[in-house]
Amino acid sequence: MSQFFKPDFLEVYQRSASAYSGFPFVVEMGIAYGGNIPPGKMTVYRFANRIPLLYDEGSGVVLKVVNETDWNRYKVKNESPVVIVSHICSTRIPYKTVGKENVADREEIEKEIRLALQYLSRKLAAYMSKRGLAEIEKKRANLYLKYLPLIAQFSTELAGKNKEPDYKKVIKDLNNVQVEEQ
Repeated sequence: MSQFFKPDFLEVYQRSASAYSGFPFVVEMGIAYGGNIPPGKMTVYRFANRIPLLYDEGSGVVLKVVNETDWNRYKVKNESPVVIVSHICSTRIPYKTVGKENVADREEIEKEIRLALQYLSRKLAAYMSKRGLAEIEKKRANLYLKYLPLIAQFSTELAGKNKEPDYKKVIKDLNNVQVEEQ
């Protein structure tokens, strides 16, 4: 995922083994945001035993879980550049059709996919919050950079002095804060 999409945020997660009808399975998921991912609708890649499930996407259990997720809760907008990759590994994958086009809706598999997606979505929401706070701090610093010279000039005139206070040190400190955040 990191080589292909070069995302700004990437998180992968593997759930512990579980079973349905006596057959063990493992759910692995990954989520990527930003980078080379084109904005638009969310893209979901589905795999079963390392084989891509390319056809009949709309009726698979993975897309069902992704579509049922309330993405506003996780600070993801409709047209965010997000890619979700899911992989189900099992000794017997429960396919809906003979053509092995999508995974059947088994309650246990759906639960494990939902839990993995919720975990990854929480990590993405934390990243989005940090990114939003950094942007707010950057705007605040730019505001100070804009008005600090004017405030120094007006305060010098009000005090009746010829020499302005040394505000360049404050600007230098603000620039260091911006560099550390990026």
